[in-house]
Amino acid sequence: MRTSPLAGLYRQRQQPVAAYRGAITASAGGESAQLLPEWPPAQTLLYDACWRGGLALAGPDARRWLNGMISANLRDLRPGQVAPSFQLDPKGHILATLDVFCLAEDRFLLVTEEDQREELLARLRRFVFISKLTLTESPDSALLLRGPGWRAVWTAAPALAAGECAAVTVEGAAGVAAAAAPGGVPQVEILAPPEAVAALWQRVETQALAAGTEVFERDRILSRVPRYGVDITTAELPQESGQMDRLDFTKGCYVGQEIVERIRARGAVHRHWASFAFPAAAEPGAAVVCEGKETGKLTSIARRHRAEGGNGGDWMGLGYIRDPHAVPGTPISAGGVGGQVEA
Repeated sequence: MRTSPLAGLYRQRQQPVAAYRGAITASAGGESAQLLPEWPPAQTLLYDACWRGGLALAGPDARRWLNGMISANLRDLRPGQVAPSFQLDPKGHILATLDVFCLAEDRFLLVTEEDQREELLARLRRFVFISKLTLTESPDSALLLRGPGWRAVWTAAPALAAGECAAVTVEGAAGVAAAAAPGGVPQVEILAPPEAVAALWQRVETQALAAGTEVFERDRILSRVPRYGVDITTAELPQESGQMDRLDFTKGCYVGQEIVERIRARGAVHRHWASFAFPAAAEPGAAVVCEGKETGKLTSIARRHRAEGGNGGDWMGLGYIRDPHAVPGTPISAGGVGGQVEA
């Protein structure tokens, strides 16, 4: 399990730490309790994203080989672009989620979570054979700046639109930055050697709101971003997860493509990724019930707003629901808590 490059700072400040996605990092930080009333965030949030890990892929065969291994279109990916992707098994089940940073025509960085990285690397290496490429673990750590003002916090950032990446210098070290906007909230992810990430963190934390994994979990749920191992598992097929940006239907053959194409040819799936509104907390893992019948499952939940006095409020859940109940406004319940399907 990876330890955050900021571990010494957390000990010094007596901040609580915990395991998260294969890494040990701060579970709370900054003024996290005060973040609940505000969504989407107006202030820039600073996350120690040491749970993000990379695999470095390079060589004259790298593009062609990787294009046959994952669901994203690497054939047409140009340097400076980012492609979200799945790794699937031959039956189309989801084995991993990853983002592919194209750094050059023959050089890529595959970014995933630490708790997925080792198995992803092992599975990919089984198919290397005699291809002219190298596939190695990247030692870099990561941090996230998230919010509309992140460019004012990291003034050395290159001009990046969502879905773009670039080589950068981070506190004197070589790194990579990628822009995105999960849930419509602009962000930049910065990957660099651990000591450079720690130095950048300490330089920018006075201009942002440093937050831990408890806040990040709320952030990603309200952004409707599924988490592998929680919201997406090997039980799901790609189209059920709703993550259509991770699929391409023009690239040609890849592992799991036959099932993905068969689902598309049949027109739809009958189980859908959805969000739910609740007036109170429900337990993740609870069955979603509609018209007295079990029709789905709640996988994640977070408080969206805090009511006066800090009690109650409204909650947003993520999960799955079957046809014909996936219509926004449909009454449902989970764990005895009544709610409804959201748009």
